[in-house]
Amino acid sequence: MNPEELRKQIESLREENKKDLNEVDSLMAKRQSFSELPAEEGESPHVAREARKDELQNMDSGIDNMLQKIENRNTEINRIDKLLSVLTNGSMNSRNIIGDIDNKSTDTNADKELRERVDRWFKSGDDKEVREALQTSIAAAGGNTVAPQYLVKEIIKNLDNEVQIRKYANIIPAVAGYDSLGIPTLDKDLSDHQWTSEIGEVEEDNSLAFGKREMKPNQLTKLVKISKKLIRESNIDIQGFVEQRIAYKLAVPLEHNYLYGDGKGKPLGIFAQTSDNSAAITSSRDIKVGTSKDAISYDGLVDATSGLKKGYLSHAVWMLNKQAVATLRKFKDTTGRPIWSEGIQGAQPSYLMGIPVIQNDFIDDKLEKGKYIGFLADLKNYWILDSFGMEIQVLYELYSRTNQVGFQAGYWGDGAPVLEEAFVRLLPFDGAYTKPSGNTES
Repeated sequence: MNPEELRKQIESLREENKKDLNEVDSLMAKRQSFSELPAEEGESPHVAREARKDELQNMDSGIDNMLQKIENRNTEINRIDKLLSVLTNGSMNSRNIIGDIDNKSTDTNADKELRERVDRWFKSGDDKEVREALQTSIAAAGGNTVAPQYLVKEIIKNLDNEVQIRKYANIIPAVAGYDSLGIPTLDKDLSDHQWTSEIGEVEEDNSLAFGKREMKPNQLTKLVKISKKLIRESNIDIQGFVEQRIAYKLAVPLEHNYLYGDGKGKPLGIFAQTSDNSAAITSSRDIKVGTSKDAISYDGLVDATSGLKKGYLSHAVWMLNKQAVATLRKFKDTTGRPIWSEGIQGAQPSYLMGIPVIQNDFIDDKLEKGKYIGFLADLKNYWILDSFGMEIQVLYELYSRTNQVGFQAGYWGDGAPVLEEAFVRLLPFDGAYTKPSGNTES
């Protein structure tokens, strides 16, 4: 069902509520008048009240029924409104069924006019035209302007291209009106494999346990400065240029925290070592892939692949630092055959033991005992929450001394692993993870 049909449903339900509210007003006025009628001549007030009791009860019942219908419609309106919010503010990740970044506005003239106003906003710093164009759908917060949805979508799309983990993770949209979204983390999987006959008693499996980490949009603010001359005199697509620069500035802290974040006001990373966050991946998912002499061994890689169930392995990727990639490209199995298969000129990833390899430059580039060199994982089990209420402030005068314009962007989001058994973290040599000196948490 498309957004326009949902809007029509909401409007129709509101019209029905309006009619019923008028009917309720009429019934209540009628009831008030009826209850105030004087007793007939020779009739005691008590007898008069008793005589009207049934009629008043019928009126009360009618009013209650009307109010219940209105309440039911309001519940349905809220449900449709949430669905509408998800459809119109959906994830820009094409893997998510709910969002579709390629949907084009049906009102091309309005879309073109809005883009022209945003261009003028970026060049002059005056957002008045943009506010007028979006009316109630745009708001100010702390001096910032909530960016038009198409602009946010394009920034998020650029983020998906910049951040390696976002390319494979499960990205979900934040539903408007919710400050937080409880995401269950599966602590234990089902262990019951017994065969139960049709008439046999089915025993309850208590091994499936859910943890919970509250996912909520955490703020990340970054500043981009661009030359005024470039903005005013260049023929470049200024909006596209600003979108790309903002996405790049946001990508660096996002990628780092998807890996190492401690989950406190920021995403919870895959390598997080936190004492007070039960959602963090535990050391039981660490595998030592080397020996006392070699950072990486063939047997260690076999152990890593054996550490994932087949269902995860079929969707898994290796994500490794540069030194690990350099070492593995020269690697051979026990018979002397290469286990690395080069990708085709960057169009396709390289493969290690038949599994795609992604080099991630944000993973600490060391092959040292006790330091993670990467992971093997089905990243659909790393969830990323995106909020589309992004704020942008054009700081036109603040950097005038350097002849620059500042673009300050406020992004809200979160991320966390939701099922630790879908991850295997890789340690070189034969040592366990060692925390950096002077650092108690990542």
